[in-house]
Amino acid sequence: MQTDREAIEENYRSQLHALVDKDFTTLDGLLTAGFTRTHINGHTQTKQEWINQLKHEQLVYHSFTFHDTKIKVDGTTASLSGRVTSDATLYGVDRVWQLHIRQTFLKSGGRWQASRSIVTQW
Repeated sequence: MQTDREAIEENYRSQLHALVDKDFTTLDGLLTAGFTRTHINGHTQTKQEWINQLKHEQLVYHSFTFHDTKIKVDGTTASLSGRVTSDATLYGVDRVWQLHIRQTFLKSGGRWQASRSIVTQW
């Protein structure tokens, strides 16, 4: 049986794989209905706004390299802090980005979903 930490890390990695694969159906299912994402420029978006930008290729992720991930579980909530390197085209700027991703997860019905994501550079 999968531990909570393993389920959270699997969700996190699946999110990033879904970004590269442009699998927005999978991505949607990994996030809560009220999910928000704060980008490196400080702008916060709803899940739907973010997914729409991805669909319209304003944000295009080509690959991710995972560096480290820390997870803290407290009952039905959890926090994740991870560093990745991403080859991406963000708002027309194509480069390799060093990203620090902090996420909050909620467990409902035995399933973990991300409810908040804050992305900064490192």
